[in-house]
Amino acid sequence: MKREERQITYLKGKLTENLENAPEGSLRVNGTTGRKTQFYQYISENREKNAGGIYLGKDKYDVAKKLAQKGYDSKMLAWAQKAEYRIQNLIDCYEHNTPEIIYNNLSDIKRDLVEPYYVPDDVFLDNWLNKWHCGGNTYDKKEIILTERGEQVRSKSEKIIADKLYAEGIPYVYEPEVILTDGERVYPDFATLNVRTRKEFFLEHFGKMDELRYCRRNIRKIEEYALSGYTLGDGLLATFETNGSIFDARYLDLLVNRYLK
Repeated sequence: MKREERQITYLKGKLTENLENAPEGSLRVNGTTGRKTQFYQYISENREKNAGGIYLGKDKYDVAKKLAQKGYDSKMLAWAQKAEYRIQNLIDCYEHNTPEIIYNNLSDIKRDLVEPYYVPDDVFLDNWLNKWHCGGNTYDKKEIILTERGEQVRSKSEKIIADKLYAEGIPYVYEPEVILTDGERVYPDFATLNVRTRKEFFLEHFGKMDELRYCRRNIRKIEEYALSGYTLGDGLLATFETNGSIFDARYLDLLVNRYLK
């Protein structure tokens, strides 16, 4: 609901801006089957001089389009205002009586006795963070690169990713041990969690894609993830880099905003 509210708020702003820049008046269309359609710009202040409106010839077709858009935008703005009001009321109602509140309002003793249908976010997050075993990747870290959270990572690009996740409040763990369906152990660069949807993603940075052996190995790795149920965009996210194409942080922003918020 929060996302829908943001979308409607954005739409309201765009519609308001469009209407402020629209031509004066409204569009009147005169045309019946078999007759040529005629467009008129109707301005209420000029109704005494031009009761039917100002005729818009071929050279004014663009004005007719803008007036038609204005009429449509006006109706859309009225809808957006009502929709925003209803969504805000729904959010307020929900936030004052959520499953988390019902559970948290139980006494400590009763919370220990019941099986909640909806685990509060903080409990779910603690359980998610505690399920990982990290530190099993024995591949040497060649230089000391520390994240804002104080972790040592293997590259400057990994630091950029970790710091972005940390700044955005996205829960993550670094190089967790993951056992794929064929029994192979892998250590993705990051395991991340979208708290809102409670969906987890592995995030891999492939930084040497212009090296043939590295590229072949990691294409196979992406396939192995897919065979275990982690496909790109659905359980697996990836960023890429070569010597001639540096890591683009804008692409990381897109991944974070689309999948992890």
